[in-house]
Amino acid sequence: MANALQHGRRRFLKTAAASSLLPSISFADFPSNPDVVIIGAGIAGLEAARTLTKQGITFIMIDANDRIGGRVYTNHSVFNVPFDTHAHWMRASPANPLLDHARARGFEVYRDPGRVEYFVGNRKATDEELTDLHQTDALFNSRIKHSALSSASGADDNARTALGEDFFATPWGYTVASDYGVWDMAQDSADWSPKSWWSSLDATSWFCTQGYGAVVADYGRAIPVRLRTGASRIDWSGPDVTVTTSAGTIRAKAAILTVSAGVLAAERIHFTPSLPPQKQQAIQNIDMALMNYIGLLFKKDIFGFGQDTYVYQQQHDETGVGYLTNTHNANLTYGYVGGSQAKALEAESMETTVAYALDGLKSMLGNNIEKQLLKGFATACGKVPLFDGAYSSVRPGKTAARRALGATLAEKLFFSGEATHTSQPSTVNGGLERGHACALEAAAYVKKIS
Repeated sequence: MANALQHGRRRFLKTAAASSLLPSISFADFPSNPDVVIIGAGIAGLEAARTLTKQGITFIMIDANDRIGGRVYTNHSVFNVPFDTHAHWMRASPANPLLDHARARGFEVYRDPGRVEYFVGNRKATDEELTDLHQTDALFNSRIKHSALSSASGADDNARTALGEDFFATPWGYTVASDYGVWDMAQDSADWSPKSWWSSLDATSWFCTQGYGAVVADYGRAIPVRLRTGASRIDWSGPDVTVTTSAGTIRAKAAILTVSAGVLAAERIHFTPSLPPQKQQAIQNIDMALMNYIGLLFKKDIFGFGQDTYVYQQQHDETGVGYLTNTHNANLTYGYVGGSQAKALEAESMETTVAYALDGLKSMLGNNIEKQLLKGFATACGKVPLFDGAYSSVRPGKTAARRALGATLAEKLFFSGEATHTSQPSTVNGGLERGHACALEAAAYVKKIS
């Protein structure tokens, strides 16, 4: 998400020989003996496919899901208006090719207006309280910066240690920490790295009325992909790479793996030989953070603040809900929860989770607001085995893990996706750039050995 305070720092033809001893995948529109196999049709896989195409390299792309887009998906059926169940904020840091694609294809994209309103209980914050809030924000940035720069030669503190308990004792400490932490990093302050946060690129945020997932689906519309085809084993012991899937076996000269860090950590794909210790350690040093959206569709703009307004209530811990209200003027509010609170709510029923977000609004607007509610729906990304979370978060003191995770093995097994990007992790941009970079390297390798 986009920080609502001053300035978040973060923010696709040749052939290869196939073994006659192995059952192979064969179907229309795909090369029978591809140069490259791409595992995962999220944004990294889609961009890799587009790049390989331009390089004249054949490929097969598979995905265990029944659609493309991975963790970027717009649902149109829940509310009968576009609802992004995963990525929603289109970050441009410094550029996002998907913005240009969206404009060229007739999508309505516009810059996040950055409107934000703060509440103390059931009233709007006073000017004096807002002054205190912005001073607390400045203190946050100062202490996180100091910790991040100090860690260049020493241990990387977690954000809570870096901020100090006196920070959380201030009236707006938890609110500011929640905005940058659970509502952006999707981690409690004790679980995210100031160094990783500070080294990430600044970003401006944009919205798409038709949904970010709709843009990504359009971006990959012409790319052939075998859906409902999951990979269970990758054998990279020989001169080629052999991928065992639910539909048969694929042999290629190289493989680009774009699955989430959570899928790797859960060992849903087995490797022969086993991944080297450094790679295994990198996987363990990268968490899949939890960020879930609680969509609430109302009969009207409940706050009356206008389109795409952030509403935050003063927080006293890190369990609260952040809100983006009247999204795209559709009377749809996104409530978002992250970290341990998101995990706790995933153990509850849909009704309980929706009620939790609604209660937050009631505490600001009164109980009668429930009469305006048409429908609620909550995501649970941590319970989706194709993802195991929303996006990657490196553990404090382990920032080198992203580069180690992204390192190529035996010149032919490429690890891609947002978790391997060192300056734009946890973003669609990061996944797209890494898909492009890995595809160029794979193409170079294929051309070298051909």
